Amino acid sequence: MAANRRTLIQQLAALAQLPVTTTVTIERNQLSWTGELQPSPLSDIYTVHISYATGQRAPTVTVLRPELGGAGVESLPHVYTQDHLCLYYPWQWTDDKLITRMIVPWASEWLFHYEVWKATGTWHGGGHEPTTGTQAA
Repeated sequence: MAANRRTLIQQLAALAQLPVTTTVTIERNQLSWTGELQPSPLSDIYTVHISYATGQRAPTVTVLRPELGGAGVESLPHVYTQDHLCLYYPWQWTDDKLITRMIVPWASEWLFHYEVWKATGTWHGGGHEPTTGTQAA
């Protein structure tokens, strides 16, 4: 845990200020954010959910709409179980960071690379594939 750990209230206050936010709440020490991300002017609009709890190692990010994948897609690149997005290496997130400055932009960038992957069949987003199927971050 970082010395200047951000509280859930600080995370909520920052997320509430984002123009893409549709809902943000804290219930039972669990932060829940939903927003709409459009990675480029030509992109679809994605409804994204971020969950983060006190003591949780890192936020989890899922895309609610539209459904990722589609016809002929056996598995998505760079996702953990339950289709939680693989956005970064575990050492890149610490709890002194703001979700608004790290996780939300990384999710938008992931969606951009996802769209390129769907069009080309090649992942250009860098990183590595999760090896265990569980979120390492």
